[in-house]
Amino acid sequence: MMHPWKPILAAALLLAAGLANAPAAGAQEAWPQRPIRMIVPFPPGGGTDTLARIVATRLQTVLGQPVAVENRSGGSGVIGTEAVARAAPDGYTLAMTASGPMTILPQMMPNPPYDPVRSFEHVALPSATPLFMVVQPAFPARSASEFVTWARQNRGRVNYCSIGVASPSHLVAEIFRQRFDLEMEHIPHRGSAPALTDAMAGNCHVLFDSGTSASPLVRQGSLRALGVSAARRMPSFPDLPTIAEQSAPGFEASTWSAVIAPAGTPAPIVERLNTEIRRLIATPAEQERIAAQGGLPLDLTPAQFTAFLEREIRAWGQVIRAGNIRID
Repeated sequence: MMHPWKPILAAALLLAAGLANAPAAGAQEAWPQRPIRMIVPFPPGGGTDTLARIVATRLQTVLGQPVAVENRSGGSGVIGTEAVARAAPDGYTLAMTASGPMTILPQMMPNPPYDPVRSFEHVALPSATPLFMVVQPAFPARSASEFVTWARQNRGRVNYCSIGVASPSHLVAEIFRQRFDLEMEHIPHRGSAPALTDAMAGNCHVLFDSGTSASPLVRQGSLRALGVSAARRMPSFPDLPTIAEQSAPGFEASTWSAVIAPAGTPAPIVERLNTEIRRLIATPAEQERIAAQGGLPLDLTPAQFTAFLEREIRAWGQVIRAGNIRID
């Protein structure tokens, strides 16, 4: 005869077995389980796009899932960066964005579509690239200090190129102009290539551009570098003095590209991505590549990246307000 408690015991055992095999309540699935996309808010071929593809290849190898780079340009980087702010915070949408759309442009827009600090998780900042102050090889000044003297002697007749309005190229030149109280007419261009071409031709007196774009031309003698906006001399250009050591203590500025994710992306995912990207940057091959492009490798945690970003926003904001710089 079956005892009355046996069916109850059997049901309890079946239930316990089912619970043991089921996922724990609230547990998240292992990540990643499907392909990841990395949005680049610029056209293919630039420095940010190049770095994105290097990082994507690394992540694809260590995570075991495809990492597809998706170029979504427009609005000087704002459109693609906004797309990440609006994406689901599940670790499957990242961006390799840059300093312009993260620190400069939102401060110049009446209604920016995202908050650079609050709208994102700040995953990793692999490297920064100081700007080179370059002139045509035949230019009379051979240092930043000599350029200041020349510009004061030619007041009212001095101009400078930039790679575009509100670009770091523009704002670093504005910092230089403000620091030395110079009169310099701004000649904006649409990107590095035309600005560098005009500088080589002598159609503008000076250009501040990233080491990625300018350093190859300096090495081959097509341009002469008068200084660099790094805090210290660069290992790849040890004989090039910083602008700071040429009568401008504290003068420091750089461009950079960094990985971000939508706000709310789980912390373990952010930490894993940060760890893998930092491991990549620590490899001799990547350190050599960064140096060859006039950059400086960085090794920041997500919290350090956030603190760095907040300082950058404050610094660029001061320049924008002091120069009354606007986007037409």
